[in-house]
Amino acid sequence: MYRLGWVFAALLAKMGIPLLIKVEIIHDKEANVYIATSSDLRGLVVEANTLDELEKEVFELVPELLALNSPSLRPKAATHLSFSQPPIAI
Repeated sequence: MYRLGWVFAALLAKMGIPLLIKVEIIHDKEANVYIATSSDLRGLVVEANTLDELEKEVFELVPELLALNSPSLRPKAATHLSFSQPPIAI
């Protein structure tokens, strides 16, 4: 796997090597929603009521953003999303 933005990303995509995009998730307690952003993929900001809804929306949006941000990558390039949440204080 390789990260979006690597120098040889387009070449690796053509070879069929999966793309890795890290997605950070936070929970806004005041609004009671989950928010996903990514420093790897410009424009990725998604908000949903549940983690399942959030993940579904992210998977739907990523191909569109890849096509807009990185036209040299195949829009249907194999993609692996890595979701991470900060530790929850109890």
